[in-house]
Amino acid sequence: MSNLVNDYNFKLPNELIAQSPLIERASSRLLVLNKNTHEIEHKNFSDIVNYLGENDTLVLNNTRVIPARLIGSKVSTNANIEILLLSEERENEWKCLVKPAKRIKVGDSIDFGNGKIIAECIESQEEGIKILKMKYEGIFLEVLEDLGTMPLPPYITEKLDDSERYQTVYSKNPGSVAAPTAGLHFTDDVFKKLVEKKVTIAYVTLNVGLGTFRQVSVDDVSEHIMHSEKFEISEEDDKIIEASRV
Repeated sequence: MSNLVNDYNFKLPNELIAQSPLIERASSRLLVLNKNTHEIEHKNFSDIVNYLGENDTLVLNNTRVIPARLIGSKVSTNANIEILLLSEERENEWKCLVKPAKRIKVGDSIDFGNGKIIAECIESQEEGIKILKMKYEGIFLEVLEDLGTMPLPPYITEKLDDSERYQTVYSKNPGSVAAPTAGLHFTDDVFKKLVEKKVTIAYVTLNVGLGTFRQVSVDDVSEHIMHSEKFEISEEDDKIIEASRV
């Protein structure tokens, strides 16, 4: 198997890149590969209930996307600054991707929403990443809901009118900067049918991070450095998943 990035390149016409989600989530396409015969079928996602039964365990990521994209201005010069919140490293201290990074140095501050959030740079790292200390009044996630926007992938150019369409119907724990997109097609009706078929459902929380946006910048994929992501799993769900592997 090749390690060269160029060997995995392919042309995807722009007109085949969906710019907005379908109104009916479960009407999205589903490709089914028979692992024994290698036969391929084209179905709708709602058909997934036909391929799962009482001996199966479905593990879902219940992370919730935060409106992690903020646009503000450098306090000292009023220059436009955009940040992407990546993770809270310590209380009120966030690892952020800053653009343009060269304009923000340790000691500089960024104003978001006319003082609703003042972010002071306390550390600079590689690849445009800064540690910003957030100063605000109230609850940070509530202020963020007012000021921030969803950080859509670069190939999505149209505005997202309903931010809930970028959340799974079972999203619960805030922390991701991008949706676990494989789960966006589930609906309450699909879950109802899975429960009727006695499919076991377990949850983990994996906060999708910078790695989902970062392009591979090396020629050899073995040299690509993956960004870490925080995850949590309850003892109960851990036991469910472990039992399903027996």
